Amino acid sequence: MPKAKFVPFNSVEHEERRPGVLLSSLVDGETGATEISSGVAEFAAGAKAPLHYHDAEESVIVIEGEGLMVIDGEEHIVRPNDAAFIPPNAHHSIANHGDEPFKISWTYASINWSTTPVE
Repeated sequence: MPKAKFVPFNSVEHEERRPGVLLSSLVDGETGATEISSGVAEFAAGAKAPLHYHDAEESVIVIEGEGLMVIDGEEHIVRPNDAAFIPPNAHHSIANHGDEPFKISWTYASINWSTTPVE
């Protein structure tokens, strides 16, 4: 059985995977999770995650700022406390729509999820 673990934000690596997008994985297999992964992504002004999909369910909750989220071709302006459920294989993108930092919390229903870009 997994053991509970507290994960301070400053104790994890904050990785810039694409220009202006800082990803911080907080809960995953390394922390003892067996079925979920979660973390935070911060987007600088103008930064975005291009159209892609995952092989696991995803939940996104906006923490700060304003963004544009596109899910299966439908555009949504998103603000703090807005949330999205994204099923596996749904094409989606997210971008900072404002001049201030844009921050989201993400959760996947797997510790072994993958991201596939859409060309």
